Amino acid sequence: MPYQTQISKLFFGLLAFAAISCKEQPKTCESFHQGIFEINRPADDYAVRIERKDSLQIETNLNTGVVTKAIVRWDNICNYQLEYIESTSEHAVNLIGKVLIVRIVSISGDSYTYEAVLRGTQTVTKGVITAVD
Repeated sequence: MPYQTQISKLFFGLLAFAAISCKEQPKTCESFHQGIFEINRPADDYAVRIERKDSLQIETNLNTGVVTKAIVRWDNICNYQLEYIESTSEHAVNLIGKVLIVRIVSISGDSYTYEAVLRGTQTVTKGVITAVD
């Protein structure tokens, strides 16, 4: 086999391997520990941008501009708690000091489905959070 043909095969083999290796790996719960995320529920006109870094989560309602801050504590890879510490909304004042317990139940692409319950209550809220950055 001519030398150039061998080099061509090797080059294309390496190129194919690189393309397969660079394919985006499936996301895990840890992929959502930090970053910028959004919750969008057009049915009830609810849109929130979430910025999560280290142990702080800042939620900004994209419709009203209300900002709410919470301390994030990860119980394990897929479960976390949000303790609300501050809000610009007088309606959210009753959340200050309360803890929301969140469980990531499934991951699909750049989104995760969660179930959340405010500590001391029985009402479970379900939704989807999507990574935007």
